[in-house]
Amino acid sequence: MVVKIKRQIGSGLSLLAKLGLLLITLLLVIAAILLLVFLLPRHHRAPLPPGSPPPGNGSNPDDSVVAFDFSPFLIQYKSGRIYRMDGTDRVRAGVDEATGVTSKDVVIDRGTGLGARMYLPPAAGGEKKDLGAALPVLVFYHGGAFVIESAFTPKYHDYLNKVTAKARVLAVSVDYRLAPEHPLPTAYDDSWQALNWVARNARSGPEPWLQDRGNITRLFLAGDSAGGNIAHNMAMRAGREGGLEGGGRRRRYEQTWSFICNGKYGIDDPLVDPLSMPASEWRKMACSRVAVTVSDLDDFMERGKAYAVALRDSGWSGQVEQYDRRREPRLLPRQALEPQVRQGASFRRRLPQPGVADSSLHKFNYSCSFRLVIPGRIAKLP
Repeated sequence: MVVKIKRQIGSGLSLLAKLGLLLITLLLVIAAILLLVFLLPRHHRAPLPPGSPPPGNGSNPDDSVVAFDFSPFLIQYKSGRIYRMDGTDRVRAGVDEATGVTSKDVVIDRGTGLGARMYLPPAAGGEKKDLGAALPVLVFYHGGAFVIESAFTPKYHDYLNKVTAKARVLAVSVDYRLAPEHPLPTAYDDSWQALNWVARNARSGPEPWLQDRGNITRLFLAGDSAGGNIAHNMAMRAGREGGLEGGGRRRRYEQTWSFICNGKYGIDDPLVDPLSMPASEWRKMACSRVAVTVSDLDDFMERGKAYAVALRDSGWSGQVEQYDRRREPRLLPRQALEPQVRQGASFRRRLPQPGVADSSLHKFNYSCSFRLVIPGRIAKLP
């Protein structure tokens, strides 16, 4: 009996020894695998491309040869075929359920296909009387590196719906033509044409939303990515060309000034545009104090302000004061002169020295004409 128990114990110990040996072997294998994983150099796989381009024309071998890879935006093939990787989906215009904004598509130029999507917010608080209120106008230019996206893609459509509702603006999202089919400056030219179309229709129609609901005096330009670049260039071009409508305002000023001086001086001559003078010329001003009066009803209010800044920053030794007149026209009717003379008495007491120049008497485009304000009398400069 004792012998039998010893045999069983020996057999159990032998089994435990075998299991222990197997476990140790397994642990050594796992350790070896882990050692290989951490010691061997790692190879990172290159990211997958955005997507496989659609098959080209089998009869044209150049239709599969990449000429320019502009990933992740587009690929151009040697045959001229363009594969756009993003920004090609379109959504319909209509009423947005989430915001209540109504949108519609308009054609600006049928010859080129230039168009836009317009957005109109719902009445504030659902009141019908708000339907006639004039709204600020937002002209928006989409992004996409000048090569993808449009005014009709889902993300821009959703964004304009939200902006229109929250900001309560009449928005116009411009669908300019894309490169490389239409290289720059096509996008700039389309955007400029669309901006002038907005301004023209807001003033005189016939586009009803702009004519009836748009307040063109509160015009905003915006865009993202390439569209931000376009918005900047549109604002710069409007400044260079004297406003919208293709620079028509500046041309009218040029024609009028040429008529007045018989073509002898250009519109950028210091005679009509003192801001074109260098600082050294400003410092020759033959008086000690200058008062510049501007009015918010004056078309040239900003030029009057710029005059005061230019004189002050030129290093001229005199004193410059700017007076802002609210809701008063630049040129007064005859019956309004008497009250102005009475107001001028206190003004003259503040400026006891002779030789004060006032730009509010007359201005043409970028110019100011002067008058001497002397205690007791007023005389124009020769």
